[in-house]
Amino acid sequence: MADVDYTAKLLNVYRISPPAGSVPTTLLPLSFLDFIWMICRPMRRLFFFQFPHSTNHFMDSVFPTLKRSLSLSLQHFFPLAGNLILPPPPHKPHILYTPHDSVPLTVTESTGGDFNTLIADYPRDAKHFYPFVPDMPESCLLPDGSRAIPNFAIQITIFPNQGLCICIAFQHVVADGIAIHHFIKSWASISRNGGASDSFEGPLPCHNRAAIKDVKGLESIFLQELSSWDSLWNPVPYKPIIDQAPVDRVRTTLVLTRPMIEKLKTWVSAESNNDEESKPLRLSSFIVTCSLVWGCLIKSTQSEASDSVDEDKLCYFGFLADCRNRVKDPLPPTYFGNCLDVGVVELKKSELVKRNSIVMAAKAIGKRVEEFENEPLKVAEKWFSLWKTYSKDKHFVTIAGSPKLKAYDTDFGWGRAMKSEVLHVDSSESISVQDSRDEQGGIEIGLGLHNTQMDRFMAIWEQNLKDLCS
Repeated sequence: MADVDYTAKLLNVYRISPPAGSVPTTLLPLSFLDFIWMICRPMRRLFFFQFPHSTNHFMDSVFPTLKRSLSLSLQHFFPLAGNLILPPPPHKPHILYTPHDSVPLTVTESTGGDFNTLIADYPRDAKHFYPFVPDMPESCLLPDGSRAIPNFAIQITIFPNQGLCICIAFQHVVADGIAIHHFIKSWASISRNGGASDSFEGPLPCHNRAAIKDVKGLESIFLQELSSWDSLWNPVPYKPIIDQAPVDRVRTTLVLTRPMIEKLKTWVSAESNNDEESKPLRLSSFIVTCSLVWGCLIKSTQSEASDSVDEDKLCYFGFLADCRNRVKDPLPPTYFGNCLDVGVVELKKSELVKRNSIVMAAKAIGKRVEEFENEPLKVAEKWFSLWKTYSKDKHFVTIAGSPKLKAYDTDFGWGRAMKSEVLHVDSSESISVQDSRDEQGGIEIGLGLHNTQMDRFMAIWEQNLKDLCS
C-alpha cells in the first residue's frame, strides 16, 4: 500500500457554549449504569460528507450556521459542554455544567491525501484518519482536589472542493450511542433548517438520571470498584491523538446486503434444524452478522502452522443492549445518559474454526439476547470483575455501534453522510456495526487489523460469503 501524506492545517479553534443565560449551573449525579463507562477511553466517530466547494465558501456561507446551530443544540444537551468531576473518595463522581463551560470546536483544512480513499470500503491505512480527529482537552485538578475531565470535543475538516469531515469525541460516561446520536441529529436538524432559534425538531432530551432505580444496590458496589481503579485516579501523561495513530494497521468496511443477510438466516436455520438437540433459533440481522464476523476473526488468528494446541482456548464476544424500555421503570427513548446492558458469550476456539461456526455463535448470541429481554441487568454486579478478566484476553471481541442508530441519516444541510467510521476499532479488538449507506436493511461492519491478519481475514470472509450467500 503506497504511503500517502494525510495532513491537516489548523485554521482556528473556537469555544462554543449554549446561548448566554440559557442554562444555569447544573450538577447531574451519575446513575449506577454510568459508572462502568468511567474506565472507558473517549469515543470518537467520524462523519464524511460530499461538499464540492472551496474552504472560503465553507467558512463564509456554511460555518456561521453550523456554529450557531451547535450553540443552540448545546442548550438542550448541556452536559456535553460540562465536565466529569471526580472528587476524592468517598464523594461521588458527577457531571457539572457552569455558564463559563464550552466545547472546543477545531476547524482544519486537509492539505494532503485523497477524500475518496477515506470514504471507500476497501482496506485503508488506519493512521490516515487521525489528522481529522480532535484531541480531548486535558483534565485539570480543582482547588478541592477533584479532577475535572472535559466531556466533548469536535473537529471539522474541509477537503477543498471535495468534502467535509465532522468528527466528535466524547466521554462515554456522559452518553451512550442512542443519546449521542440524538444530539448529533438534533444539531444537524437545526443546521439544516438555517440555524434559527426556533428550528429545533424532535423531542427534547431527558436528563433525569434519578429515574434509573438501583433496585440491586449496585451503586455502592461500583463506587468501591472505581476507588481502586488506578488509571482513573492516576491518569497516564497526555498524548495527542495524532501520536496514538496505529502502525501497520488497516481498516476496512464490510457490507452485507439485505438479500445476503436473508440467505445467512436461511442457511443458519437449516443447519440448526439438522441438530437434534437444537431448539428454534432467534435469528436477527444483528445476530447472524455478528456470528459470521466473529467466526471469521477467530479463524484469521490461525497461523499457517495451525495452533491446534490452542483449540480449547475460550473466545469471548461482548455486545450491548439498550435497556430504556426493559428496566422495571421504563425510561423515555430520549433519556440522555447510559442505559445499557452488557452481554458476553463464550465459545471454544475449536467451535469457532469449524465450518458451521456461524451456527454455534448464533445460538450463543441469540440465547444472551433473550436473557437481555427476559431479565435485564442480570449480571450487572459482575461487570467490573468480568471486564478485568476479559479485557486481558486477545480473543475478546466487542461490538461498537448499532444499525438502530441510523448513522447515515445524519444530514446537516448538504446531504446524508457518505461515510461514518468508529475510530477505536483501530486500537482494540472491536468491530463496529451500523446501518448500510446504500440500502435499507443492509449492514456495514467496520474492522481494523494488522496488515497480515487483514489479508487472512478477507480471504476467509470472501470464501464464507461464497459458500453461504451464493
